[in-house]
Amino acid sequence: MSRRLLVKTSFASGELDPLLFGRIDLRAQEDGARRLRNVFVHPAGGVVRRPGTRVLAEVPDALRLVPFDDADAAFLLVFAPHRLVVLREWATVADLEAPWSAAQLLEIDWARYRDRLYVVHPEVRGMEIVRRRAAGGSDSWELAPWEFETTEPEPGVRRGLGPFAKVAAPDTALRVRRDGANPPPGASPGDHVVVEARHVDGASAAPVFTPRHYGVWLRISGRFVRILSYQAPDRVLAKAYDSFPDSRWTRQWEEEAFSPARGWPRTVSFHQDRMVLGGSRDLPDWVWMSRTGRPMNFDPGTGLDDEAIAFRLSDETRHVITALVPGRNLQIFTTAGEWIVKGFPVTPSGTQVERQTRIGSQASPRVRPVDVDGATLFVGASGRELREFLYTEVEQAYQAADIATLSRHLLVDPVDVVFDGRRRQLWIVRADGRAATVGIDRNANVAAWSLQEFAGEACAVAVLRGKLHLVLRWGERRFVEVLDEDVWVDHARVLRSSAPSAIWSGLDEYVGRAVVVLADGEQVFRGLLASPTIRLPRAASRLVVGVPYAHEIEPAPTAVAGRGIALDAAHRPVRLTFRLAEARRLAVDTGEGPRSFALAEPGAPAFSGDVSVRARGWRRGQNDFLWRIRDDAATSFALLAVQAELKVND
Repeated sequence: MSRRLLVKTSFASGELDPLLFGRIDLRAQEDGARRLRNVFVHPAGGVVRRPGTRVLAEVPDALRLVPFDDADAAFLLVFAPHRLVVLREWATVADLEAPWSAAQLLEIDWARYRDRLYVVHPEVRGMEIVRRRAAGGSDSWELAPWEFETTEPEPGVRRGLGPFAKVAAPDTALRVRRDGANPPPGASPGDHVVVEARHVDGASAAPVFTPRHYGVWLRISGRFVRILSYQAPDRVLAKAYDSFPDSRWTRQWEEEAFSPARGWPRTVSFHQDRMVLGGSRDLPDWVWMSRTGRPMNFDPGTGLDDEAIAFRLSDETRHVITALVPGRNLQIFTTAGEWIVKGFPVTPSGTQVERQTRIGSQASPRVRPVDVDGATLFVGASGRELREFLYTEVEQAYQAADIATLSRHLLVDPVDVVFDGRRRQLWIVRADGRAATVGIDRNANVAAWSLQEFAGEACAVAVLRGKLHLVLRWGERRFVEVLDEDVWVDHARVLRSSAPSAIWSGLDEYVGRAVVVLADGEQVFRGLLASPTIRLPRAASRLVVGVPYAHEIEPAPTAVAGRGIALDAAHRPVRLTFRLAEARRLAVDTGEGPRSFALAEPGAPAFSGDVSVRARGWRRGQNDFLWRIRDDAATSFALLAVQAELKVND
């Protein structure tokens, strides 16, 4: 029998997938954990209890959060089915009717350009959200369909300068003839004309026109007509705005790329002062770039450097564009791979489009890629991979390494992603209402996973001015809440009184729920709240009421290669030493049941230092743990290192 010391100085590998517990040769076994709940892994290696959440506002059916940060104020846009609510802190400053259904909100995309936020969905006309500033601070908000720049072919008639494309099958040809029983060939501006379609090669029998083509412009051999009425799948009545010298069939024609007939953009971004639109319902693999500095003008003109650009992602695979990310190059993410657009500046004649990797992204629900220190993190098409899209000098190309390899069990059904730069945590909201978080330090090659669990269910996440906001569902109600270091309970309300009081009311939403009540920072009640009014043992001027949550920390199984313990060697812990920071209590189970150690008196500073605990009992195999911490005390807690003194049966 020998005596050994195991010193755990880091949790930088995060919570490990149980399928890795057989790989005792991995360094991750030393730096990882069996279970990390409601803690963040600090890039330096320790773990800290996550802050609680404080209620900002109740928004029924809230599904998405989008930050809208201006120089003078920060707003949070809350999307609900057919509704848009604008919040400033806890106040609602606008409540607008919106066009998106609940299902559509899971697939919207957006991009900010100056004073406007552009929002797109392939089944809904592109919308813009504008903050109108007024003298005296009485702002107003508008939500309206966006409008392309226009030209005026005749007085009172305006044609939008949006993109055109041939959506119908390549073999489709059109001809224009004057309206009438026996029309002569050709047409002049102002004539009512019939536009006929046919499939020249017979390769397709799909209809060319639908009743939803009303008002759509066609460009036929460079000349324009506007559809006035639908007559048949291969025929429409239109008005000519240019001269058509004959009625010859031609395949050189296009229609407006975006319309009720063909759908609307899937993705939107801005790159080199151009608006970039990626894909639509009927053209999922096309990319359009506006004129420089004119986001609503997609007129290609004569191909000058600042004029509009359009191209298709063309190879042997069918692509549906899922995201556009500006950066070193414009990055294009699709269901089948990842592309870049080279060029500085990007011009019609100098555009280089190259496919880099073949991972692919899921189309629905849309999980937007995020930038982390120059790398773009995106969820792969399987929904079980978190890829890091990054340019490497060695390969002179982009690579997409999977950083979820060690913790794939935590990446399940993602619905929303955001990076909290202040805490260096990537948040991935899951469909089950929990959130996987990844502590990231790219310089140290750290990607440490843990899981956040709420008494409610997380639905969406966003970061605004360094503060992380969540939509949390509590029963049938939904609230916008903010992660707050001043509260260590969830769904917290902070109540204040100018004069200290022992009686507090207005706690209706907590009745029948297990809560914690803190008066001036000291816990005065824990349990089921029976009444919306509470009487304190002493008067207080600040009350925090919320739902408790427990943090849990348990190391990986002790079978660590090179440490003198075989896969199932018998071992007995003698003494465990926990190095803590900013802790008021340690609740630990060393094999004899949970024990709690008070570390700081109420009102005294939190404890930082070492706490040693005696332990007894022989263990062997992966199911016998050395220690585990679980505590729902409403206070801060940080674990920096653990030393285990063991006796090993050699």
